[in-house]
Amino acid sequence: MQTPTFSFLATVLRTPTLTVIGIAFSLLANQLQAQDTESVGPLRTQTIELKAGWNAVYLDLEPTNAAPNDFFAGTPVGIAAAYFRPATSMEFIESPADLLGDRKNWSMWYAPGRDDHLLTDLYRMQAHQAYLIFSEEAHTFTVTGTPFYGTATFYPNTFSLVGFPIHASEAPTLGNFFAGSEPHEDMRIYTLKEGRWSLITEPASYLMEPGSAYWVFSEGASEFSGPFSVSFSGSGNGGMFYRQETGAREIVVRNEASYPQAIRIGLEAGSTGQLPLAYRVRIVNAPEEPLTATSVSMGNGLELGTLEAGQAVKLAIEVEQSQVNAALMSTTLVFTSDAGLRVDVPILSLRPDLAN
Repeated sequence: MQTPTFSFLATVLRTPTLTVIGIAFSLLANQLQAQDTESVGPLRTQTIELKAGWNAVYLDLEPTNAAPNDFFAGTPVGIAAAYFRPATSMEFIESPADLLGDRKNWSMWYAPGRDDHLLTDLYRMQAHQAYLIFSEEAHTFTVTGTPFYGTATFYPNTFSLVGFPIHASEAPTLGNFFAGSEPHEDMRIYTLKEGRWSLITEPASYLMEPGSAYWVFSEGASEFSGPFSVSFSGSGNGGMFYRQETGAREIVVRNEASYPQAIRIGLEAGSTGQLPLAYRVRIVNAPEEPLTATSVSMGNGLELGTLEAGQAVKLAIEVEQSQVNAALMSTTLVFTSDAGLRVDVPILSLRPDLAN
């Protein structure tokens, strides 16, 4: 049976912004001229497995080599395409190959040496972006990059091309992943299968794959990014940024699913060592005494315990400045749960007084 025709809008390409790393590098430019700031990290890798033909790929890190010519160097990839939100809807493309006849609403990269290379208008590969990638043959390669906090954006009453940062060791089913999300309760989700878009008819048993992108329908607007959410002020920078005078900053973790989840925070250190982090705990004293607070070291991580459906916990996280020993230090907070989602929040500490 032929895939039905319908309209869709996809995830808009994120406009390049100053990331938390970029801000720190800019502020420390004069003090750190001799330091290799690009290696501060933390760095991550993502393995991309391509089949011969078209692939729907989700990139969950900010690649070190972001220019497509560098990103795809040494691979048999000939075309990469990212869909951006048009002013009006367009007809669903049953096969990715169909977009080659009409490039409207797509940003495209063509490999050097192709006759159509001069038509390239995709200039940067970005974290939390879905891509259609054409490979001449099956090929696996590894991408290196930095963590970047980001969330999904769905456009109302239509389809969006999205992916999610799946925890590889605990891949969830689509049914479990979207449980409790009203805009997606109909589970109208398409996957790319043998070069054609195919409706997933049994989402309750369909295992999601890390690094894969899907067309997902949203009934109304939605910012659903997984079974739990992590939010904080200044998240548009891709992470959290601390100076010496910065106090505790709040992070809210909420269970967005319809079932309980056990959530944990792990820490991944940058090349200059683990950034010493602590969280603030309020202490309830006698009725006649005021509330007090104390700092508790996060060590190598923190178990948040089980959050019931809809329950949230607020953490006040601070850098233990007395233990900072480098001008620029970084650590990534890695939020995971037994529901299969991974959320990275990179943290950078800026201490110009330690630059020399």
